[in-house]
Amino acid sequence: MSSKTGRTLYSRADLRKVHGISEPTLQNLWTDRESNGHPPVAETIDGVMHWDGDVWAKWHHELQRQRAAANTTNPPKLDGDPEEMVGPAEAAKVCGFADSATVSHYVKNPPEGWPDPDGWDELPTRRRPKWKRWRLWQYLADRKGRGHAGGRPTGRRGLAYPYQGDERLTLARQAIAANPGAKNADLIPELQGQTEKTYSRPTWNLILKSARENPEE
Repeated sequence: MSSKTGRTLYSRADLRKVHGISEPTLQNLWTDRESNGHPPVAETIDGVMHWDGDVWAKWHHELQRQRAAANTTNPPKLDGDPEEMVGPAEAAKVCGFADSATVSHYVKNPPEGWPDPDGWDELPTRRRPKWKRWRLWQYLADRKGRGHAGGRPTGRRGLAYPYQGDERLTLARQAIAANPGAKNADLIPELQGQTEKTYSRPTWNLILKSARENPEE
């Protein structure tokens, strides 16, 4: 970890410690940077790549939020401060569960990928777990298989792939077809001007990735 000109620079080892993300996951995120919008290297120190810690964290939080939205059938609650610690009731809302009973069950019998609590509230008769919002987003994003996250289904069918049926996916496919070989960085500015609402670069990177992997309906 290095601090220069008011910035905190993190190596991959620092990111692993600070955010609790495995080395293979960090490597995969970097390898897939063309698609996911991974921040560029801020500085190479003694041959080791370093990234701006604040820039990296903001990017990663947004990536998990977008992936969670694409991988969840029940409407999740994906707003709020990524680093805010939330208890079971709010965690259930984040995940789209009907109530906190599912969260309580997951604490005792965690499914694959369910995060360990980031902290605990010490109450008079019990301990209440708390998680950072972004860890719950990451669970939703990485969850095996799709389908509703608990409670009653909303009537919307699970997606065969991210952004299926989304008009932005159609725009992305058209842009790729019209500009074969173009990189995402070249396509995104044009795509951002084709929708009424402006979407972030990480969002368009995810949509373009889905468009490349699923070129036709």
